Amino acid sequence: MVVLACKKDQPIPMAFDDFSFVAPSSWKKFEAQGYDSKVGGITNGKDTLRYDMGMYSYSFTKETNATHHRTETVQNGYKTLTVWPKKTGQGLIGIYIKVDDLRKLSI
Repeated sequence: MVVLACKKDQPIPMAFDDFSFVAPSSWKKFEAQGYDSKVGGITNGKDTLRYDMGMYSYSFTKETNATHHRTETVQNGYKTLTVWPKKTGQGLIGIYIKVDDLRKLSI
């Protein structure tokens, strides 16, 4: 589960087909067209959190040890990879979760 919070906004749950977020009430849910996966996200108009749930979801292979911190753990029984840039503002922050052989989630 991903939890976002802010001082003025009360957190609210945002349910998707296979998972949910808790986010500030000012954030809005959106869905996009996916070809082999479910895609969409939440946004407040300035920042956006996107997801891709499917067999071929991006596993952050371009975010190498040279450019990003990479931490592999097991969360709630799922293999999880977290990446974030070594230099602030130069790269992306992401989470990849292998749910099973057919479903992977990248955020």
